[in-house]
Amino acid sequence: MRDVDDFHPGNPAFLWYINPTDGEAPWEPEQRVTPSFDVIRHQARTLDRLGFYGALTTAREPISLIGDTTDLRFLIPCYPGVKPPTLMAEEAQVFDQYSGGRLIINQVNGADPVLRRYGQYTPKSERYRLSSEYWSQVKKLYLDDTEPFDGEFFSYDKRYKPAIPGPRQPAGLPVWGTGASPEGIEHAVDVLDVYLSFMSETGALTALFNRVRSAAADRGRTLKFGVLASVIVRDTEEQAWDRFEWQLARTRPETVLATADRNLKSFGYPGLDELTSDDPQVLARIEALRAGKLPDRSALEFAPNMAAGLTTWTAAEPPFDIAGKGTGTYFVGSAENVATAMRTVGEQAGVDAWILSGWPLAREAEIAAELLLPLLSN
Repeated sequence: MRDVDDFHPGNPAFLWYINPTDGEAPWEPEQRVTPSFDVIRHQARTLDRLGFYGALTTAREPISLIGDTTDLRFLIPCYPGVKPPTLMAEEAQVFDQYSGGRLIINQVNGADPVLRRYGQYTPKSERYRLSSEYWSQVKKLYLDDTEPFDGEFFSYDKRYKPAIPGPRQPAGLPVWGTGASPEGIEHAVDVLDVYLSFMSETGALTALFNRVRSAAADRGRTLKFGVLASVIVRDTEEQAWDRFEWQLARTRPETVLATADRNLKSFGYPGLDELTSDDPQVLARIEALRAGKLPDRSALEFAPNMAAGLTTWTAAEPPFDIAGKGTGTYFVGSAENVATAMRTVGEQAGVDAWILSGWPLAREAEIAAELLLPLLSN
């Protein structure tokens, strides 16, 4: 099984998605399949068979998929502090006991409305300190530290029961995640093993990763870097772009507009009526949405073989990357051209891992594994 230390831009790791929200254009409710256990079992079996390193999952189902997989790692989102550190560490140990050591934590900072839903009311000004303390203790507890602890946010007594059987991952519990503000970067270099970002314009992505590298070096640490993007790859450029536009044609503007204002404001941006951009293409997307329409390809394709699109997390994020977060970036085109675009990004920004997606999840993973990944792997 590959270790994260083996990843590098010339031979990156590839992960995919597992999610019961699936279908031909699943951000549109009418285009979704019926969510079921069979759906995610099929996804997990497919990714394991195809040799993907891992999969980004929901927080709830992954342990139920261990028996359907042999090597696939599971990148599981966790909000720090929602579970006590001791319980979090014990659950991680049990997952690795049953899976043979295939757990990765996706540390999610979370927006206020989401955290309040889970009973987490820590002020934003304190949240990074809470997270640093939390993951520091979870990592110690995962490696069977038995001592009591009394910190700023968490306290617990000495362990009183026998340790959960192994294995333990030799380098400890891996934690991946993000954070782009100055405070977020300081937190990231304190907590994370792999720093993640949604795909954005290559220069901006490279500048962000370099800031994180510099901050990590100041702490005497070295991080790996991962990028999240979607892909539509086919034998020809025309086939790939036809698929991209076919999915858009099956999306109602009302579906996107229903949550656009809420999602913008939840991340601290102005609402759709007030949002603006210095980028003419982004402004064209905003104006199309204000007019009750979806943007066309000319407003979405922002670089060769790269476009802003829709994903299943569009219901929680600003659509078509109108806020510049990179949340819906696609690589689109022939296998050769997409591989060239990804290699260019990977070499310039220093990308050690790609977390990719495309819908339907299992079918697009098969296409990517057949056409694209052999061109990107040594």
